[in-house]
Amino acid sequence: MKYTLLIIVLSITLLSCAKDPVDDSSKRDALTTGTWKLTGAMTDYNKDGIYEEDTYAIYADCEKDNFYTFKADGSGIMDAGPTICYSGAPQTSTFSWSFKENQTRLQFAGPDYEIEELTAATLRLKGRVSYNVIYTIDVKSTYTKQ
Repeated sequence: MKYTLLIIVLSITLLSCAKDPVDDSSKRDALTTGTWKLTGAMTDYNKDGIYEEDTYAIYADCEKDNFYTFKADGSGIMDAGPTICYSGAPQTSTFSWSFKENQTRLQFAGPDYEIEELTAATLRLKGRVSYNVIYTIDVKSTYTKQ
């Protein structure tokens, strides 16, 4: 009977000490204040951890001038900026975003990215992007607060 009571007390103690999910409001505030612009992109085609190509350098100017606004409600707006890539394309489009895994990952416009850095001025993401369902590449993207 003593052991049963001890096990119950220990169980309650351990359960009450379980960590709550992290909700770091400074990360949320950093992300949702102002607008972001893509300022760097690297690609690791063979997924060996070495990012071989500066893909930002080959982006068209109309892709480099886009702005992203993350709203606190989990929605966002992508503004095509001064130069729209395709005539007839909308100036703005919407996306959804959310933090994952105690704010260490960001689901943003589809893919789920690891957050390498999130400050008031810089957002660096790393993730695996899928093309044609079976082909994937690793990418690193840097966004700068405007």
